[in-house]
Amino acid sequence: MPFVNRVHELAALEQWWRQPGAGLGVVWGRKRVGKTALADEFGSGRRTIRHICRTRPYDQELAGLSEKAAGIIALGRRSLTDRPFVSWDDAFEVLADAAETEPLLVILDEFPELVNVDERFPEALRALWDRAVTGTSNLKLLLLGSAVGIMEAIQAEDAPLYGRMTLRLHVRPFRPHEAALMLPHLAPAERAAAWGVCGGIPRYLDLWDDTATFEDNIDRLVCNEHGLLLSEGDLVLGDEDIVGHRRQHLPEQVLRAVASGKTSFQEIRGAVTGIPTRTLEYLTDVRLLERVVPVTENPARTKLTYYRVADNFLAFWLRCVEPHREQIELGLARPTRQIILAEFSDFMGARYEHALRDHIRLLADSGDFGGEAVAVGEWWNTQAGPAADPCQLDAVVLAGRKRSPVAVGEAKWTRQVNGSSVLGTMVRKLHVSQLADPESVEFIVCARDQVVRSKGMRALTANDIFPDR
Repeated sequence: MPFVNRVHELAALEQWWRQPGAGLGVVWGRKRVGKTALADEFGSGRRTIRHICRTRPYDQELAGLSEKAAGIIALGRRSLTDRPFVSWDDAFEVLADAAETEPLLVILDEFPELVNVDERFPEALRALWDRAVTGTSNLKLLLLGSAVGIMEAIQAEDAPLYGRMTLRLHVRPFRPHEAALMLPHLAPAERAAAWGVCGGIPRYLDLWDDTATFEDNIDRLVCNEHGLLLSEGDLVLGDEDIVGHRRQHLPEQVLRAVASGKTSFQEIRGAVTGIPTRTLEYLTDVRLLERVVPVTENPARTKLTYYRVADNFLAFWLRCVEPHREQIELGLARPTRQIILAEFSDFMGARYEHALRDHIRLLADSGDFGGEAVAVGEWWNTQAGPAADPCQLDAVVLAGRKRSPVAVGEAKWTRQVNGSSVLGTMVRKLHVSQLADPESVEFIVCARDQVVRSKGMRALTANDIFPDR
């Protein structure tokens, strides 16, 4: 399909490209998020060398880089095919010289593979960069990587490359309205369901057939011993680790615990074989987990905290697919399919609430709610967690310096809801909790297909959150 989305990312790259002189950029994000596609789209029409790094000896790495460079740059008497780069010093000197009169984009894709071969490579790269890139070179070097921990470590204040980078770009999964653009042939509610499975990961969305039904896609991608997403969760889990914790697989243990419903720190600690504090911080940093606090609370001080799997696909795979994977592989795909479809409806409820909050942020950013919104999040008021709080609200908008509630919302993953009934429930919650005066806030009700409207509320559906444009 044609390249879609990434408007802001392409604009950031374009601005970086236009800066005079040499430039060093870092682009990172989880696997399958579309970093390479973004780099290829940006490099199209430009003098570009993209080299995929591997965990291999440097002479082989340099030979591969030479092969890619040979078709892009002309060196007069030297043929890179016959005389490939003999060192990284040689490579950067030649590439910098080739960019003297015309800009040259060099992309080192999967840069962490070079660090895996030699953990001091970033230090060597700093020296190479300082020596080879003079004030007259227009070499633009992009370092791409999926190993989020390594890519963020090379940007740390005490890292060798700190201060050399002129671009830092974190490529994140698509937001709901962006994911919708990859599914143009589906109805809005079907786009929402596909996003519930695939999240904002372009690779998974690209696998989704938007001319087929939801059930057919589940059959093909999941309920099939050869389904491309049947074992994909193993790859995601296998990527995440922390130094010193490999034997325990603590990140995987924590993700499985949270996906199974153990969402408080104490519940997670009781379910794993180590103290999960660092692991929770790490998984939150790489955005596989999300630490959730009420929108009115200070995250650094509150005890009202729970964790949820932030990645839609991984959450779906752990909850709805993996428990039935063995049976699918043994040939019981058809009866298992019915169970997965039934479980998906329950699973999608919380994901649709997230989609509503994201859409409200879009509205707030465009000037709704008086143009003063400063936060959007869920709200509850009991340490037992939101599920135990009768006053829990799916979305609360805070505005102004006083962070006063100006809007509240509820999302239901049902085809149709009675707006008057949901409105009455929200009014009751505000009265009981004393969070805000019901007369001072706007009420938002969201359903999958239709909200039976009531006076005094804003109605939203999947058509608003997952538009086709």
